[in-house]
Amino acid sequence: MNKTNNFTGNPYIFGVPIRNKDQLYGRKKIIEKIENNFRNNQKITLLHVQRRIGKTSLLECLPQFITEEQGFKFVDFSLQGYEYKPIDKILNDLADRIAEVIGILPNQVRELVNNSETFFIEEFLPKIINKYLPGKKLVLLLDEFDILGKDEKMPAGKNLFNTLEKAVEQEENLFAILVFGRPVKDMTYLKEFLKKQTPIEVGLLNRKDTEQLIVKPVQGILKYELGAIEAIWQLSAGHPSLTQLLCFNLFAYCRSEEIKPVVSRHIELILEQTMQEGIYVFEGFLKPLNKPEKLFFRAVAETQEIGIDPLKIIKPTREITTPVLRHAGERLVEYGFLEKLEKQGTSYKIKVELVRRWLLKNYPLSEEEKQKMQKTPQINNPKTFNKIAKFLSLFVVILIIMSTLGYSFIWIRNSQNSNHSRPECSRLLAEINVALGDAKERSRVIEEVRNKWPREKESLDAQCRYNNEFDQLDTKYNELLYKYGWDTIGISEYEKAISSWCEITEEYEKSSDLKKTFVNLISTDGDWNRKKIIETLIEQNQSGNDCLIYSFKNERNKEQLYEQQNKLYNQRNEQYYQEAQNYIKNYEFEKAVESYCKITREYEGFNNIVKQLRGWLFNDPDLFNDERQKVEDKLKQLNNQCVVSPLNN
Repeated sequence: MNKTNNFTGNPYIFGVPIRNKDQLYGRKKIIEKIENNFRNNQKITLLHVQRRIGKTSLLECLPQFITEEQGFKFVDFSLQGYEYKPIDKILNDLADRIAEVIGILPNQVRELVNNSETFFIEEFLPKIINKYLPGKKLVLLLDEFDILGKDEKMPAGKNLFNTLEKAVEQEENLFAILVFGRPVKDMTYLKEFLKKQTPIEVGLLNRKDTEQLIVKPVQGILKYELGAIEAIWQLSAGHPSLTQLLCFNLFAYCRSEEIKPVVSRHIELILEQTMQEGIYVFEGFLKPLNKPEKLFFRAVAETQEIGIDPLKIIKPTREITTPVLRHAGERLVEYGFLEKLEKQGTSYKIKVELVRRWLLKNYPLSEEEKQKMQKTPQINNPKTFNKIAKFLSLFVVILIIMSTLGYSFIWIRNSQNSNHSRPECSRLLAEINVALGDAKERSRVIEEVRNKWPREKESLDAQCRYNNEFDQLDTKYNELLYKYGWDTIGISEYEKAISSWCEITEEYEKSSDLKKTFVNLISTDGDWNRKKIIETLIEQNQSGNDCLIYSFKNERNKEQLYEQQNKLYNQRNEQYYQEAQNYIKNYEFEKAVESYCKITREYEGFNNIVKQLRGWLFNDPDLFNDERQKVEDKLKQLNNQCVVSPLNN
């Protein structure tokens, strides 16, 4: 294979901003919201953009979506480095930037701003808009607005915002977009403004847009199997920069190895390189955090897999107390870095799995930061030792008796309610955790659960009722089934994929996404075997062991599945019919019979085909005897597999 002819330069973009709007994926709704604000004459728009999420790319491409031809002139200006500068200095430099973008301005016009804030609003801006941008709207695109401070102690943000409010109120054709990296609600001076307007949030891409980002740049060059797309989605969660980096490295790997279809196992091969090359993005998650937030973030990376509260493993200090850590968790949710798992109480999840893996590898919790077992305090006063010893002895005897009775009661109750011993439950939890990270172990663990821990009548959590010690078993097993389904569908083992997904219970957090996946697989053509998937789903539901996510107990699911099956049959039947007609035109009657024999009874022209074949056998004058004999031999050969054969009808 000639690499040069089969691959072009790497089409994915990482490390530099995207400057072409056609290469910017997943921001259509953001653009539409900004356009709506302009259309509704909302003069100031607030954008909250998560850090390292592709902010520069969005701002670079925005004027290409809302163009000068549409009547808008954008002037971009970053406030980085202006946090301690007076308002006059900021307005002066902003005026320089406006003059630079607009082009040639007479010195006397530019100098109108040098005197004061009033001249900037009442003289400079009106002159620019009315004389140098006639009939157009001037849009000030002000990046890093939160740098100017969030409260009265650093008044630059408040002062500039107040100036802009006055300016847009006085000048009809002036608009402003203010870009914030921190939650907008932190800016106390915006409290009244936020009652009138909700900030536009710019965060992770959704599943559909992420798939577009993966597939579109390499259309006609490289093909991604479904399992590979899912694996990238699971790692990047729609983070644009990290998705681009994963795909950039995948493309380079496939080019060097002369690989065409990307499958899920290829992603594991480039993960190490991706974590090394993405350090700028990964460090960007930690950079804006304070010390307690960083500690909590790293703790979640360790506790997420076992589903416990991060506060249970962090050792509080005088400086970083438990309330401080609890607040840190809430802030990380506001930043968009964490997701709180409501069903699991105080558990958290890092939204981007690749970030979690990077934290575990580069910033694991030290032993000093982790909770330690408290030691029993020692009694140092010899004078009171005997009295205390007697009291403690009596107390211990009573405690032992009560504990024994209590433990016996709990043991009896749990042994009645649990089908498996505590060691068995502990071993199962450990094996599921291993299989979640190791694809080679998944099939074995799932088979063991099916044989020894069947969930048809009782959940895994119910089979291990030891004071809620194992209450994450079903959640983790559902995740295991989900991952195994994508592993097997990526290598066309559809029965295994469907049977594992159909075991997943509706409580699973991704159940709605999985149902959408089912609908996509059965209703659209792709690299998968649509016919096989439909038949497997029908067979699963008819077996008496319902597919929990896509059950026939819901009549709509049943109707949808059979409707798609009929559409597929009609589509295939028509395809075979047309194929047969082409053979007939070339007098290849034997091949035409093969095509006809693939057609099912549901085809509307079924009886006409039977009639035509009967004619070929008995009375069609257009066929020579040797052709008629070949048709008969082929029909006899395919007799049991050919429903249109006149020998059967």
